[in-house]
Amino acid sequence: MLAKLEHVTKRYVKNEGLRDLSLDFPAGEVVGVLGLNGSGKSTLLKLLAGLLFPTSGTVTVFDGAPRSKRANIVFLGENDALWPWMTPSDAMKFMSNLYDDFDAARFTGLLDSLKVPLRKTKTMSRGERGRLRLAMALARNAKLYLLDEPLAGIDLISRESILSSIVQEWHTDETILLSTHEVAEAEGLFERAIYLREGRLALDVSAESLREGGKSVVDTFREVLA
Repeated sequence: MLAKLEHVTKRYVKNEGLRDLSLDFPAGEVVGVLGLNGSGKSTLLKLLAGLLFPTSGTVTVFDGAPRSKRANIVFLGENDALWPWMTPSDAMKFMSNLYDDFDAARFTGLLDSLKVPLRKTKTMSRGERGRLRLAMALARNAKLYLLDEPLAGIDLISRESILSSIVQEWHTDETILLSTHEVAEAEGLFERAIYLREGRLALDVSAESLREGGKSVVDTFREVLA
């Protein structure tokens, strides 16, 4: 098993981000992590990335604690932390120095396919910066990719480019967890859908089984979380 949560609760000062959540993630899946605001999606991804620690329960990635396995984990968060002076060339140097698994040739190819302009980020649109951030993430040769709302606030054309690149760069021994509110656009990627409600698991289901039953991931989102 690539990653596992066993009876995980994450408690903040005034609320619980997750409540007694148990999930298994084998290698080779693209998983949609779905829910309304405050459902625990970001908490789940940050726990798997080792950026948060559970209040109770156990999080295991590659048979160890997430923090000890960072070399095989990519986390792309919602916050745009790109420096305004940074160009894609600067981003490549930065990532190459930071991660041994960063593939510069792959990054260059992603810049081209995502149509990222070769100028400073302070002159880029939000969609262009989002595409650059995704290229930085997908250019790493990891086994677990945790993508937290990579489509948020980004224009339609940029969303289509991002989803296309995720499909093209995915390898069958890698697992991707994608949190998004753009369920209708992203559902074609999902092999599995996890629905969270108020920090608890509402449904964990194969996307194919939904389709065979005449439902979509979006339909089920409305039924389970409305």
